[in-house]
This record gives sequence, C-alpha cells and structure tokens, in this order.
Amino acid sequence: MKGEKLKRILFKGDKTIWIVFITLCAISWVEVFSATSRQTYETGSYWGPIIKHTGFLVGGILIAWFMHTLKAKWIDKLSGIIYWIGLIGLVWAQLQGARINDSARWISIMGMTFQPMELAKMGVVMMTARILAKYHNGEALANSKRIKLINRIYTQILGIFIKNPKKGFINNDNAAYWKILACTIIPSVIIFKENFSSAVLLVFTVFFMMFIGRIPKKQMLITIGTAAAGATFMVGTIIYTPQILYPIFGKSKVMTWHNRINEAVNPKPVTAEEYDMDKNAQKTYSHIAIASSNIIGCGPGNSIQRDFIPHAYSDFIFAVIIEELGLLGAAFVILLYLTLLFRSGKIASKCDDPFPAFLSMGIGMIIVMQALLHMYISVGDFVTGQPLPLMSQGGTSVLINCIYIGFLLSISQYANKTEEKKKAIQGKTLHL
Repeated sequence: MKGEKLKRILFKGDKTIWIVFITLCAISWVEVFSATSRQTYETGSYWGPIIKHTGFLVGGILIAWFMHTLKAKWIDKLSGIIYWIGLIGLVWAQLQGARINDSARWISIMGMTFQPMELAKMGVVMMTARILAKYHNGEALANSKRIKLINRIYTQILGIFIKNPKKGFINNDNAAYWKILACTIIPSVIIFKENFSSAVLLVFTVFFMMFIGRIPKKQMLITIGTAAAGATFMVGTIIYTPQILYPIFGKSKVMTWHNRINEAVNPKPVTAEEYDMDKNAQKTYSHIAIASSNIIGCGPGNSIQRDFIPHAYSDFIFAVIIEELGLLGAAFVILLYLTLLFRSGKIASKCDDPFPAFLSMGIGMIIVMQALLHMYISVGDFVTGQPLPLMSQGGTSVLINCIYIGFLLSISQYANKTEEKKKAIQGKTLHL
C-alpha cells in the first residue's frame, strides 16, 4: 500500500507516457553504450561517453519529473520566456556561436556547448498553442471534419478513440494566422540556414497545429502555396548559385545541399567498381547493418557496423538498433513513439482549456515526426543530421525532449482532473 501511494505521489500523470519514457531511456542507455565504441577508441576513454550520456539521461529524467509537477497555467506563462530565449540564442549562435562542422548551431557557455535551435523549436510550438488558445471561442470540435479525420486515422492504426475533443474554433482567424506566421518565420529561417530538416519539421508541426486549430482552408492553402514556391526558389537558387557566393552560407554546406539535390533530381546508376564507400559511409554502413539483421538481431552490444558508421550513436542509432535488436526490436521502438503520439491526442481530447490541448498535440507531433524522419534517414537514401528523440546521444536534444515529456505529464494531470470533475457533475445531475 505504501509503495502504491509513493508511486502516486512521485509519478503523477499518464502512466502510459511514464512507461514509454522510461523504456526509451533504458533502450537509449544500452544502445548508446554499444554505439559509442568508435568514439571510445578515438577518445581513448572507455567509460567517458557512456558516463556523460548517463548524466544527461539522469538529469533529463529529473527535469521531466520537475516539469510534471508544474501546473498547466504555469507552462502557459513560460511560453513567451522560452520563445524569446530561444530566438535570442539563435541570433547569438549566428553572431558569436561556436562553429562545428561548418554550422553555427552551438553556444558555448562555461566550456559547455548548447544548441539554442532545440529551445527555439520548443518556443515556437508553445507560442503557436498559446495564440490558437487566445483566439479560441470555447466551442467544441465534436462535429469538426478535421478532428473526425484525425480520430479516424488514430482508430485505424491503434484503435484508440478520442471522445469529445474540445479544442478550437477561432474567433479572429486572420489575427491568429498572422501572429503564428510572425512568431514562426524568423526562427524557421535561421534554423533552415543551419539544418534544413529541422526547419521542415518545425514548419510542418506548426501547420498541423493550425489544421487542428481550424485555421480557414483558404489561409492553409495560401501557406501551402507559399511554402511550395519558396521551396522551388530555394532549390533553384542552390543549383544555380555562383561559387563566389558560397562563403555566405558556408562553402561545404552549399556544396552538400547542391550534391544532395542533384542526386535526388538526377539519380545516376553507379557500378560496384565506381561506388565510393568512404564518401557514402553513413548511408552504406547503415544499410549493411540493416541488411545483416534478422527477426531478433545479433543482440545488444554485438553490432559490427557501429565501428564504421560515422555518428552511429546519434544520427544513425536506429540502424544500430535494427542490427542488434532485429526487426522485432525496431517495430517495438516504432510502437513506443506511436503510442506517445496517440496518448498526446487522448490527453488533448480530455482538456477543456485550449492551450494544454494544442500544446499536447504539438509536442506529440514534433517528437514523433522527428523520430520517423530519423528512421527514414537510417533506412533510406536521404542523409541529414537528425537525432532520435530520447535515444540518441546528445545533451541539448535529450534535455529538451525530457522537458517535452514533463509538459505532457503535467497536461495529463490537468486533463484527468477535468474529466473527474465532469464525471462528478454528471453523477450529481443523475442523482438529482
């Protein structure tokens, strides 16, 4: 009895999210320990990398626990603070930040590097939820075609029903739309310069939140058209940019973009003799790792390709997971992320306050979309840097995603209390 009471006190909120969170962290600890073999060889420290990762995991779990004790209204008040700190950090990184691999993504503070990009993404998601909530008129979306579509997708995949969603109608559509664009454009442009895939993930998440928030179709179509035109202009600019302008964005970065676009637009068959394994090491060895796996894999710690895949512990950890845990292990990891997404939708459906509802959906989407993109990169032909949330090695990414989980757990407590109040009112009504 005492143990159960202690669990209820220490671990409040959605139990499923707690289980998914702890499970992902446990798998991360095992797989990062295995995947850092190359890093331990290069640094000469066998325990160094895993001790560092363990520190971030433990710190992240403590942060998640602290965040889950906050009330939803306090999280709402943090939105503006997190947004502006993230935006200032992005500008600081561009002007004074440490450059690693020709990218100004890091800020060095007391000898430690931090990625403001991750905090800026969080700030944009939170501000989007706040703006949508501000122009919400209190009506339920039970009859909304958009919510019905989301519900249908959920029920088809995992059979999870979302009952009586209460997020949505916008009182002043134009004001909400333009305010969301205003808080999204500048961070997205700066992030795009350093990491194209991260910018796309952020924009897609905001678009999804606007879709759920019932921004009018006309404005949504304008957004899609503008994004398509911008993407076309970007591709054309990269292809035809004179080499004299390369230093503006970083010569190696523009060349990388140029080569990747050319590979996608004009794929050329390459013979075995012509194929350069060293030039395509990430893609090649990750594919070998996947091809050499089976139903159950070779077992934790027994990966061979981890020694050849650059950044196996971060950008390509899913390939190591497949090699060691097999197809069953990979499917289990995918299921964990999908469960996180569907639980975020379930939590949102119970909220009578629009801000936590929108934020819950935004958090679920940005975590899971990043996870799916990482998995696609590991098994596909497209290569870009994108860590697997809560599993890849990396301080900033681990801590920010733990904050996301803490927010979800806090919102789930609010949602549960709201549902309990409704049941109590219904019970009193029936009794009368």
